Amino acid sequence: MTSQRCLNLINHGAHNLVRSNLKKLSLKDRLPILEECIPHISVSAENIFFFREHFSQEIGAIMMAKGDLAKAEQLYNTAKGLK
Repeated sequence: MTSQRCLNLINHGAHNLVRSNLKKLSLKDRLPILEECIPHISVSAENIFFFREHFSQEIGAIMMAKGDLAKAEQLYNTAKGLK
């Protein structure tokens, strides 16, 4: 699944499909897709709601790591371990 396909499906209301497809991917495969989606999150309220509800930790890790996906993966796993 590409980032553009994710955004198109979200805009058409297929939230569960996007969420399930992204969650099936490994974190290493999911992070690049989410990184490409970051510039488009604030485009609509629907995008903001979807990403805040389902992928806020992953996106937060990417932003804290300033795009370094290996570091973002470490941050995400560390945060997940602290829960």
